[in-house]
Amino acid sequence: MGKKVARVLRSIHRVRGLSADEQYLFARSLAATPDERWQIHQNFLRSVGLSTRSMRKKYGLLSSE
Repeated sequence: MGKKVARVLRSIHRVRGLSADEQYLFARSLAATPDERWQIHQNFLRSVGLSTRSMRKKYGLLSSE
């Protein structure tokens, strides 16, 4: 995915209001396939301790069904 991210990063380098880190994250999300985006999302939830449905519900991140 590195070459795709670099290509997208070159195309968005003039976007105003984004720091270099934000530009990289934006480019990475634009270059990722849907499966890669899902994996990035799941890794983020695990990193902040919200990997289980019960933990997300505890913090009000699930809609009441």
